[in-house]
Amino acid sequence: MLGPQELNPFLLEFDIKTRTGGVVNDLATHWQYITYLKEDIANLIKLEMGVDTNLINFPLHNIIFSQIYYFNDSLKNYLFIVFITSLLLPIIFFLCLRNRFKNINKYNLILLSSLIYLFPAFQYSAIWGNNHIVALIFLTIGIFFHLKLKDCNYNSFKYYFLTVFFTSLACYTRQYYVFFFLYLLLDFYLEFKIKYFLLNGIFLLILASPGLIFLFNNQILLTAMDQEVTNFTSAILISASIILFYLLPFFVQYLLNLPVAEKKIKNLFRLKIFLFSIILTIICIYSFEYKVTVGGGIFYKIFILILKSKILFFCTSFIGIYLILFFSEKNIKSIFLSILILSTFTTGFFIFQKYFEPMFLILLIIYFDKNKILQSIEKNNFIYISYFFGYYLISNYIYFFGL
Repeated sequence: MLGPQELNPFLLEFDIKTRTGGVVNDLATHWQYITYLKEDIANLIKLEMGVDTNLINFPLHNIIFSQIYYFNDSLKNYLFIVFITSLLLPIIFFLCLRNRFKNINKYNLILLSSLIYLFPAFQYSAIWGNNHIVALIFLTIGIFFHLKLKDCNYNSFKYYFLTVFFTSLACYTRQYYVFFFLYLLLDFYLEFKIKYFLLNGIFLLILASPGLIFLFNNQILLTAMDQEVTNFTSAILISASIILFYLLPFFVQYLLNLPVAEKKIKNLFRLKIFLFSIILTIICIYSFEYKVTVGGGIFYKIFILILKSKILFFCTSFIGIYLILFFSEKNIKSIFLSILILSTFTTGFFIFQKYFEPMFLILLIIYFDKNKILQSIEKNNFIYISYFFGYYLISNYIYFFGL
């Protein structure tokens, strides 16, 4: 039973009984800012983040929902619309999968895309009107059009424009998705002729201008991240450990699906990757610190907070670094994306597992080594299904009943 002290006081005013918590608490901030913009869209300029509002994200999500009558008419309408909208994410992901894996049985792809529904971060973001969902939808639409752009050998301005446009919308909703823009910039640089790349730079500058102006007036979007909860090298270990959690079932299934003749050490062990991973892990270990018990991911909580074993935690970080590089394609773009994922959340702020969920799954399946991913998902897919279904059951049990 929930005690009164455990219920969210803001939602009790709307006769909604639920536990208090990060995303639930964020709802009050989002709804308040939506209300401000509904009253006067000029408040977008008048209000200062960190002073007049607790919101510290780019406000595209709030702008959209504040300017459509039914969406902003009541909190319950807002929550209902966000929840319905969230159901589109696995569908868009499925369309991406169909584009990349044209010869796989579509029912396998439906199963894979439906995993998103099991992720706790997806569930509570969808239920409590969080901008995380809207940002992911924009990002995945951008990825879909990027795949279309690849299919036509980068000869379609329409698909190029739509890729950049929807990725921009993702960044204007959650600013940390700008890391994917860096990946796109490298991709465009390598694929476009130089004159087109220069035109691309001008186009991107135009798209970025509103964000730069808003950032100048709301510098807390940058400075709020300077909280010194952790440091750059420690954040890499935290991120690698979280990444391992999502890579593990696909690696196990990859091993099971390998033909007997290919189940050799040389097919699994890459000396260069191993040496890089072990050296990076050792370098990061010497300055490791994470000053809070909030965030850090599942393995951090199990091995450091519960079992008090940093060694086991560092092992998960090493394996995470090794596996993300193992699943990377042997080209500069794929390796660059792996580095971006490992280093994106290194600003000193809390590192939450929800940042990777289900973003990393989407990027893994769409952009990493196609042959290895195929080997992991084409047949005998009971491992990742059982793994993530167990994750769903355990996380919900902990939420409702505690450890």
